[in-house]
Amino acid sequence: MKKFLMLAAVVAAFASCQSNSKKNADAELEDSLILMEAPVVEYDEVFTGTIPAADGPGIDYILTLGVTTDGIDTLYTLDMTYLDANGPGKHQTFHSKGKQQKIQKVVNNKPKTAVKLTPDNGDQPMYFVVVNDTTLRLVNDSTLVETIGQAVYDITKAN
Repeated sequence: MKKFLMLAAVVAAFASCQSNSKKNADAELEDSLILMEAPVVEYDEVFTGTIPAADGPGIDYILTLGVTTDGIDTLYTLDMTYLDANGPGKHQTFHSKGKQQKIQKVVNNKPKTAVKLTPDNGDQPMYFVVVNDTTLRLVNDSTLVETIGQAVYDITKAN
């Protein structure tokens, strides 16, 4: 009987070691997967500028784009202040927030990159063509066709 109990204890100890080594191997694999994932860094880019308005001296834009290093589209906030909207020195500000995404199209045989702003409240999306690393240009719609003329519809990256 003693031999039987001793054999049972050895089998139990062996099974316990096998189970622990499998758990340890699983934990090591999980740790290595965590180490292999690139960290996602989030930061904001702020663009500002005054865009011409039909009925006043202009509209001040403050656009904040959320940015992640993994390329996933994020959120935006936009404040548009209509200068002298309610008389001289009486401005009116509208706030918008929602999802932003980068889009690419070919316009007049040239590739264009733009930022599409889709408001949470269901309003129509807005589009800004990426002019360069520091400048965005407001365009009318998803065709990404820029207005031709003397008016400048650019906002630039704030420092």
